[in-house]
Amino acid sequence: MNNTLNKSLLLLVAVSATAALCFAADEPGEPNGGTPKEKSPKQLVSSSVKASEKAVPRVWIGLTGSYTPLRLINVNSTGITDNTGNSYTATGAQGQVGGGAIINARLIGGFGISIGAIYRFTGYNAKEDTNIANSATGDTFENIERTRVRLLDFPVMMRYSGHKLNPSKHTFYELGGVMRQGFSIKTTTYAKEALFGATGPGQTFGTPYKPRVFGAVAGAGLIARDDFGIVVSPEVRYTRWMENTFSSPPGLGGLLGSQKNQLEVTVSFGF
Repeated sequence: MNNTLNKSLLLLVAVSATAALCFAADEPGEPNGGTPKEKSPKQLVSSSVKASEKAVPRVWIGLTGSYTPLRLINVNSTGITDNTGNSYTATGAQGQVGGGAIINARLIGGFGISIGAIYRFTGYNAKEDTNIANSATGDTFENIERTRVRLLDFPVMMRYSGHKLNPSKHTFYELGGVMRQGFSIKTTTYAKEALFGATGPGQTFGTPYKPRVFGAVAGAGLIARDDFGIVVSPEVRYTRWMENTFSSPPGLGGLLGSQKNQLEVTVSFGF
């Protein structure tokens, strides 16, 4: 009977040890143990985040590419005709693609500051077609002006990336001001005969130019850091300029003027 009792005790101990090993293998901390239902979703998410995501540095600098769907200078598509019958037309030059640098720093809580500098190159071509013919040849002429300017935009914005009102920890919002500084403006003019094509000195249109203008800017975007430690941040911004870099020449209201409502798409890469 003692032998039977001892065998029963040994069997009970063996069963208990086997059950303990099985429960130990099913602990969430074990890499291969348990089923999805038995594991805590919180622990699964935290371990995945720790393994695959890197935190964005408190301060990071980088390069920015920028594109504006709308031209920087608006022109009247049909042109202008003055009271003498002379017609004026204009076309805006490119300048929708730009690039520069950016620096970001977290200040306190979910707030930070973003400072950038974006370079652009733009301008316009304007043409005057006269209706006054030369008495000797019957020829009319065109007066042509070509103006180009380099621009630097300096946006300074407060950035919010806290958890309140944010659908994700990768999203952020920005609000601030921007200064645009124009420099290296260059204007060339010439006159061209309509019939014979001869050229000579021309006259400028006298288009008002303001080298420094200010605006208000708001934006929203995404930010993350990849496995190589590179910060990637695409963003959409809207800028409302308070003044015009260029505006219509005196007497030709509506011929051309700077874009006051600027939509901008940027992508920044940094460390």
